[in-house]
Amino acid sequence: MSTTLVTVRYPLTADSHRTIERGLEGHEDSDSLIVLHVSLLQNGDRISRGKLQAAVEAEFGEIPAHYVVRRGYVLEEAIVDEAARQNADHVLVGKSKRGRLRRWIGRLLGLYPDIEAELAKNLNTKLEIVD
Repeated sequence: MSTTLVTVRYPLTADSHRTIERGLEGHEDSDSLIVLHVSLLQNGDRISRGKLQAAVEAEFGEIPAHYVVRRGYVLEEAIVDEAARQNADHVLVGKSKRGRLRRWIGRLLGLYPDIEAELAKNLNTKLEIVD
């Protein structure tokens, strides 16, 4: 059994769609699929879990997934926290999100972290970038 955390935007974007598709590839009944949206406090977003689930199911039909909406200021921190909380084996993020994560954290800290290395080192989690 493995746990895959799929990060998406709301409303769903083309990147979100590809990321969910990738998460569903090879998904087995014993596996856990978690769809995560981080609702950024500084943007005033207030997305409910039900709205996220409805949006995903409108695109994909009913899928074997758990839906989580986290509120936070720092996108990367929220993703890492949720990956740790869920004990995720894989974290999937869209290609464009990876660049935004690096730029945002780079501006915040004055450096450009290697997100893959940090997740692998701190959580023993594999990060996959979906094109």
